Amino acid sequence: MRFDKIIKNGTLVLENGTLNASLAVKGEKIAAILQDGCDTDADEVIDASGLYVFPGGIDTHTHFFDPGAEYREDWECGTRAAASGGYTLVMEMPNSSPPVIDKETFYLKYERASRHAVVDFALWGGAIAGGNSHIKELHELGCIAFKGFTLDAGPQFKWLDHQQQMDAMEEVKKYGKILGFHAEDENIIRELKMRYQDTPWNLSLHDKARPYYAELLAIQNAVALAKASGCPLHICHLSIPEGAELLKRAKADGVDVTVESCSHYFLLNHEDNYDSGTYALIQPPLRSRERMERMWDYLRDGTIDYLGTDHAPYTREDKEPKDGNGWNAAGGAPSIDISYPLMISEAVIKRGIPAHRLAALCAANAARRFGLYPQKGTIQVGADADLALMDMDCRWKYSRKGSFSKTKSTRFPYEGRELLCRTVATFVRGTKVYGEGMIYTMPGSGKFIKGQKGE
Repeated sequence: MRFDKIIKNGTLVLENGTLNASLAVKGEKIAAILQDGCDTDADEVIDASGLYVFPGGIDTHTHFFDPGAEYREDWECGTRAAASGGYTLVMEMPNSSPPVIDKETFYLKYERASRHAVVDFALWGGAIAGGNSHIKELHELGCIAFKGFTLDAGPQFKWLDHQQQMDAMEEVKKYGKILGFHAEDENIIRELKMRYQDTPWNLSLHDKARPYYAELLAIQNAVALAKASGCPLHICHLSIPEGAELLKRAKADGVDVTVESCSHYFLLNHEDNYDSGTYALIQPPLRSRERMERMWDYLRDGTIDYLGTDHAPYTREDKEPKDGNGWNAAGGAPSIDISYPLMISEAVIKRGIPAHRLAALCAANAARRFGLYPQKGTIQVGADADLALMDMDCRWKYSRKGSFSKTKSTRFPYEGRELLCRTVATFVRGTKVYGEGMIYTMPGSGKFIKGQKGE
């Protein structure tokens, strides 16, 4: 057989370990895994000597602000940044403006993404108070999952109280889908915001105003409701080891729950990154150095299922309010162009977590959970040729000045951080999207990945 391309001499990161072999691609699919020395023909041969070939990353949690605030980020810039970081599929959250809560708002985002994305994309649907009647149509349109908030998320995205969470779970369950939550307790955070609002904001105070127990209580409630309803549950951007321990016990008790966290909860904290100020303001907050280190235990033992980025770029005007009041700064930070190689650097190279375990956290586990496996998230024959070639012997310092993202402020906390791994090339369904610091495909080359039908 003649192949379209062969990636030779690389170290393939498979699901059960690594293998020094060549990878053959035909059309959009992985056609063969070839032991070195096989004599085969291909239209293009790519020498991956010294590189690890990881499955393309699946980012379970992005915010591109498109539609609504494209001056911060949009589908083209956001997915270009994703490709430069080794991501081949992004799962875009619904809380844009307007949020994805019905057929009209779904198509508004879908059409923009279809015209501009350079990597594949899936869309979350919104689970909002009073919005359960739209869940069926969003499911039929292909939403990958549904997201709700357990605290005030603004007037457009109405948060869910306890009974509304239960109602949404019962509806989402009908269609075999997953309900994810931004889990922080509204009552606790509302009360503490009133107490602290006259005290000058700082990063440590942000942690006190949105304390660990507010997240823990919201997770506990969501788990109890998931257990009662039988609805598959997804916990977004977990930041606390106490929550991980609770979720570990819930899994052992048979609750259908999976856990997402993000690189910043393993690498940043409000003590070491205090001087970043509002540029390190995210929700849930950066926690203490001690809690950050404890999070690694739950990454190692499998309690945490996948790593999203929670990519949410904000401008200087968003982060530095004109009134100088940090309480009015927007919460969020960019990371989609660095999270995958950053976690390879920290988890695999520095802490000794096997490469295939990290690949599962960044790709395979999400593909399995959201019904996309084995089309996505894995290096095996028949899967989409979504690949990230990584140089794991490359010492370099990151700067947002060179990012494809719209927001290029150098005040965000990863600025100047030294990495030991760098994305060399990214392939989406066999086509080279990123390499040599350039994007090779045209806007709109990304494909909509529709959520699978439930049973």
